[in-house]
Amino acid sequence: MPKRKTRSLAQEAERVAVALQKLVRMKSADYTGYCSCVTCGYSGHWKSMDGGHFISRGKTATKLMEENIHVQCKGCNLRMGKGDSTVFLNYIDYMKDMYGEEFIEELRAKSREVKKWDRWELEEMRKDIMEQIKELEQHVL
Repeated sequence: MPKRKTRSLAQEAERVAVALQKLVRMKSADYTGYCSCVTCGYSGHWKSMDGGHFISRGKTATKLMEENIHVQCKGCNLRMGKGDSTVFLNYIDYMKDMYGEEFIEELRAKSREVKKWDRWELEEMRKDIMEQIKELEQHVL
């Protein structure tokens, strides 16, 4: 049997990011599986929503921070990625209410750092996230 090709660190980080976004959406859902977009208030099933990043996922130091990811509808997440100022301002208001202005500044400062992930670190993060997802699957539709 041929040996499987080892994933690159970037591919591993992406796997963790996808799992973390799923976890964030599931945590935000009520018992019926519905959650609300933090930028427009639209309510949808967690499976149809996105895990939108406040600081772009291109920033490695904040890409895998749960506090940087919140539920967004697909429309808001898409518009935010295209630089829509209304969506961004709504996200800032949400972040201020949730964490405070000081945290936002700390997050912005952290986003300017370069994070090089270790394989074991990513594997442990993914393992922990998958355990949390498994636990939530028993409670969220």
